Amino acid sequence: MTPEPSTRAARRTKRGGRDRPALAALGVVSVDADFEAEYPEGNATSTEAYASLVRTGEALLGALDRSIQATFGVPQPVITALAVIDGAGELLTPSQISERVLVSGATMTSTLDILEDRGWIRRLPNPDDRRSLLVEITDAGRAAADQALPGIRSIERRIMSALSEAQRRSLLGMLSKVLTEAAEVASEAPVSLAGPRVRPARLDAAHGSS
Repeated sequence: MTPEPSTRAARRTKRGGRDRPALAALGVVSVDADFEAEYPEGNATSTEAYASLVRTGEALLGALDRSIQATFGVPQPVITALAVIDGAGELLTPSQISERVLVSGATMTSTLDILEDRGWIRRLPNPDDRRSLLVEITDAGRAAADQALPGIRSIERRIMSALSEAQRRSLLGMLSKVLTEAAEVASEAPVSLAGPRVRPARLDAAHGSS
């Protein structure tokens, strides 16, 4: 069963005008007891760990986004792009920033629009390529990065204080193994989704069918 969230962890957040539980308050993902009977080629703990990692990543990004929105009024990816530009030590093209932030070119264009509207960057002609631009951080952009990044480090430290130093190092080792395998999967052709499923009777009963 999914662990009961604590009162503090279950604080509710407002989204779309309605109160909703914070994603992290949902805890780790648990599958039904008959999971492996339903999916003969599945594995309960693999699915629980995979789904819990996804939920954790979304919850951690959500924690950053919440503070970034409250402080700067922009979404988290905008500050991530600003951090990349600030830390590059050289002028970057939009494509280079897009590759480092791992977003599409169209998304990066809108992100750069926000950064430029804020006065945090300026786009300059690229003397080596007339079809491209270079992105330069401004003094205001550096000031924003100098404010945002230490705050982000504080949030990271606060959340990860749930683990000891030894546990954090162990977690990094385990995540490295998962990422290595994920990189291997990403290097291969996409898997065609298929496989056996023994549909449980409880699902049919829930829909009023025999």
